[in-house]
Amino acid sequence: MKKEIKSPIIINSISEQHRLYSLPKPEHPLVSVINFSDIATNSGGVVGTFAMNFYSIAIKKNFKGKLKYGQNYYDFDEGVMSFIAPGQVLSKETSPDEPFSGW
Repeated sequence: MKKEIKSPIIINSISEQHRLYSLPKPEHPLVSVINFSDIATNSGGVVGTFAMNFYSIAIKKNFKGKLKYGQNYYDFDEGVMSFIAPGQVLSKETSPDEPFSGW
């Protein structure tokens, strides 16, 4: 049986990212700070594989799961600071009930 290949969700703007995470409209269209604890785990936001068409810097704390960037997994246990370029594919493997914090 062949493994089903899913295309990544493409996030084209910061405003689109806010909508996906059920957050209020960003105060500025080009810059935003999102507190991960403000994202409801059942918001229907991005789960699985996604790519953003903008730069992103993230500080993740208490993340219990796996984050794949390109073909490799991030090597971290407690937290990580990541720098993501536009068009890079990320995969998130976490329990939907498991909250994490960061920005």
